[in-house]
Amino acid sequence: MENERDLIILVDDNPANLRSGKNVLSERYIVATAPSAEKLFNLLEHNQPALILLDIDMPGMDGYEVIRILKTKPETQHIPVIFLTGKTESGDEIEGLSLGAIDYITKPFLPALLLKRIEVHLLVEAQRKTLEKQARELQYFNDHLRKAFSTYLSGEVVEEIIADPSRLQLGGIQRRMSALFTDVKDFSRIAEALSPKDLVALLNQYLSTMSDVILEQKGTIDKYEGDAIIAFFGAPLELPDHALRACTSAILMKRFEAGLNRQFIAQKKSPIPLLTRIGINTGDMVAGNMGTERKMNYTIMGSAVNLASRLEGVNKQYGTWILAAEATAQETAGRILSRRLDRIRVAGIQEPVRVYEILDIGGAVSAEDLRRVDLFHQAHALFEARDWKSAETAFAGLLNAHADDGPSRLYYRRCRLFQESPPADGWDGVFQFTGK
Repeated sequence: MENERDLIILVDDNPANLRSGKNVLSERYIVATAPSAEKLFNLLEHNQPALILLDIDMPGMDGYEVIRILKTKPETQHIPVIFLTGKTESGDEIEGLSLGAIDYITKPFLPALLLKRIEVHLLVEAQRKTLEKQARELQYFNDHLRKAFSTYLSGEVVEEIIADPSRLQLGGIQRRMSALFTDVKDFSRIAEALSPKDLVALLNQYLSTMSDVILEQKGTIDKYEGDAIIAFFGAPLELPDHALRACTSAILMKRFEAGLNRQFIAQKKSPIPLLTRIGINTGDMVAGNMGTERKMNYTIMGSAVNLASRLEGVNKQYGTWILAAEATAQETAGRILSRRLDRIRVAGIQEPVRVYEILDIGGAVSAEDLRRVDLFHQAHALFEARDWKSAETAFAGLLNAHADDGPSRLYYRRCRLFQESPPADGWDGVFQFTGK
């Protein structure tokens, strides 16, 4: 059909050339003719040709000046121009091509050769437009992908996904990673005291600050469950120091929490401070997109994940804020200050695990902090040796210096209890925590 054919404008001041050229071109294209530059510009006001065939020697304005104007206007600068001229000097051809022409054809021309060269150039132009469209669509996709994923992935992780979109397919990978679970103490009390609008505003500010810390450490936000955050480190971006990043995030979250609470209380945004308990574990986990092709959730699964969740709750028993399993403590030894606590068994996991309280980033530790941890470990060693009396004295000394120390208070009570009612001879030293 004619309306599917490309429009070509033939520009030449010689009427005979216009007639002969139109006869040749009309076999395949819609052809408009222009005997001058002025007529060409008039045609371009209402038409967008696929190509312009342009003579050079014309009265008023020559072809060189015409192409200069065409290339300076946004609406015409991408129209392909071929010089069709009687000027045969190589210098003329070089000047024409340097001004932006895609080809230079001299008269007289062979009709079949002219048609073939036009066909090739139009094909190249069509491919250029297709590539530009695909590039725009890809940029649109990438921009929206960045926006969607940047809410729970760090910028570097998002860029890796954009570079390899196959990571978004269903399925998972098994890898050694670290999981982090948080929960706010007595949040129900806060929720009851606030209107829904004020509660949402408070939560958004709190979660935004905590999430930014995780993302800065290249962690991935799995999900939010009310005031709780579930995050992991080591996928989709593989991180050799995932355990260190998880512990660093937890420590920094508690630091930022202190500043937030000063603001919340001063501005009466919350009746009580928001105090976060955090559980961390390191181990083999499966990370990937779970669900269906239409609805996916990038998440983690596995027993090691469940243990991190349980440790968050175990904080209540010890009066601590950050608990990590032994695997995490081992991978961060020397870089994170921690103190050794019990071997415990939690609900749903039969294998006992040693837990550690995460205290501070190694480089920020004072000599007094190190001494305090050392004294605690000495007292704890007495406890595990079942020297209840000596351990009681040691923990009492720690409490004299730090009366609010949860673990020391717990061990002090245990020491007194075990002196009155010692554990069974066959007790393996593992403490059971059945609650979730």
